[in-house]
Amino acid sequence: MFRPIPLVYVAALAAGATLFLGACGDSPGEPIPGGGDPENISRVTVTLTGGGATLTSFRVDPDGTQLPQPVGPAQGVLALKRGTTYNGAVGLLNDLDPAKVINIIEEVTEEANFHRFFYELTCAGVTVPASSLNQDTQTPPQPLGTTFQVVVNAEAPTSAGCTLRVQLRHFETDKGDGAGTNFETDLDIEFPVTVTP
Repeated sequence: MFRPIPLVYVAALAAGATLFLGACGDSPGEPIPGGGDPENISRVTVTLTGGGATLTSFRVDPDGTQLPQPVGPAQGVLALKRGTTYNGAVGLLNDLDPAKVINIIEEVTEEANFHRFFYELTCAGVTVPASSLNQDTQTPPQPLGTTFQVVVNAEAPTSAGCTLRVQLRHFETDKGDGAGTNFETDLDIEFPVTVTP
């Protein structure tokens, strides 16, 4: 089952910020094979692909302890180009033991009906359309957001200091489209972004 997420690694678009991981309680879904113990996140990655380039940014929690704890600065700036649409993916890893790397995103996907990622950019003219998020298995399907798109308007102003904020929310019940108030925040982290011509 999906448990507290202590740290994250995001590769793709973003800038340094405070990382917050709340305790993600047991979900009402079926237990995840091999689950049971809390899985600490030591890396968060976001990867964007578009315009002939792949952009990556990540942040690391050196010991994977429950947050709030000091988190390393973002590694890699997401340098976006005007008029480009990027396909994005977020990754959550526990790689504290190189011999036993755990892909936490698989657990989130397994419990898709109780989770949703949110993406917020401070760059003018740059958006992540809700319609671009991959979906869960509810009827009708609702946004999950382990994959998404970043759309950079052709007239977006150049910027060297904006950010991408990534949030992961956990719902015990009544997720709906994930925009309600009945949730816990499992992840809240920012990454550096620039916009160039």
